[in-house]
Formats: sequence, structure tokens, C-alpha cells
Amino acid sequence: MKIVKFLMIAILIASVSSVNAQKKVDPVGTWSYEASQAPYEYSSGDIVIAKDGKDLSVQLVLGEYYKLNASNVKYDKNELSFDIFIEGETISVKSTVEKESMEGTASYTDGTIPITAKKKK
Repeated sequence: MKIVKFLMIAILIASVSSVNAQKKVDPVGTWSYEASQAPYEYSSGDIVIAKDGKDLSVQLVLGEYYKLNASNVKYDKNELSFDIFIEGETISVKSTVEKESMEGTASYTDGTIPITAKKKK
């Protein structure tokens, strides 16, 4: 009987820990990104995420003047995805958002490249 109680308590603790690990992270803010395998002019910049009512908007900022608005922005269970149209091609970005960092991929017709980002303070 003690073993059964111990197992029940262990399962309860594990499930509570799992729920806490899955807390939703607020992605709103400015993120400095790097995609070292991308062409130089697109290999770094900022991802600006804003909230408009219930919806999120994403803007890619390259340099001081070049800004691109994303489409199909989705955020669910700490997974952010969006499409960005660059030089006649749609790039699909998918990433996992943590409190201070993001990690994911950018996919286009020639393949997939890794992308990382750190939240600016």
C-alpha cells in the first residue's frame, strides 16, 4: 500500500512539474536575431513582436530603414510561426519561445536554415 501511495505522489509531482514547465511565455517585445546561413543582408536584425488586441503582429527590421511586415502570425504553446515575403519569396519562420531566447528555423525553396534570437531589454 505504501508503494502505491508513493507512486501516486510521484506521478502527481511529475505532472505538476510538467505543467509549470509549459507556462506560456509572452513573446511581445524586440528580439535581436541571427541566421548565420542566410545571405549577409538578412543574417541579423530585429524581430519586433507587438500585440494588437488578441492578435500578434511581427515585423522584421533590417538596419535603420528596412522593415518587413509578417503575415500568418500564429502563437500557440510557446511556438511562434509567421511568413515573411523577401525578394519575391515567402520564408516561413517557426520557433520555440523561451523567456529570454528563441530558437527555430526559416524555410524557403532552397532549404531550411537555423535562426536564434535573444530578447532585448
